[in-house]
Amino acid sequence: MGFLSSIFGKKEEYPLLDPGAPSTEQLNKFNAQLSELLNKVHDRIEVVPAENNVYVYIGKPPGMFGMVWFEDGKEVNFKSLVKDKGLSQKKVQTLSGKLGDVYERSKQYQRYTAKIADRDIIVTPSDAFEQEISQVIQGIEH
Repeated sequence: MGFLSSIFGKKEEYPLLDPGAPSTEQLNKFNAQLSELLNKVHDRIEVVPAENNVYVYIGKPPGMFGMVWFEDGKEVNFKSLVKDKGLSQKKVQTLSGKLGDVYERSKQYQRYTAKIADRDIIVTPSDAFEQEISQVIQGIEH
């Protein structure tokens, strides 16, 4: 078993997110969008709840990952930024690098497990983490 986990990577184990936690309420607001996303994506998912949004790291940050968040009920990701906002590939790479750096700095924050659409996801309820992500994303247009 040790050999296989060294090849495939060991699954992270975190405590369950408290059903009464404010983060659970924030996740519940986006249950439909997250469920839809989980049906499309089969990679590792880590959600950072925000007051009016959720930021979702997909894959293996800080290296190989994608990012999704929701604006006006619509899913936004790196691909849609290129298409809808005309961002160049270079700007998207810079954005990805900054979000990867933010993730790297977030390792100190407690992570939890929650279940959405019958899948376990990782939840990192941290105001500081969320604010850093938000600042990077808000800086896209500027």
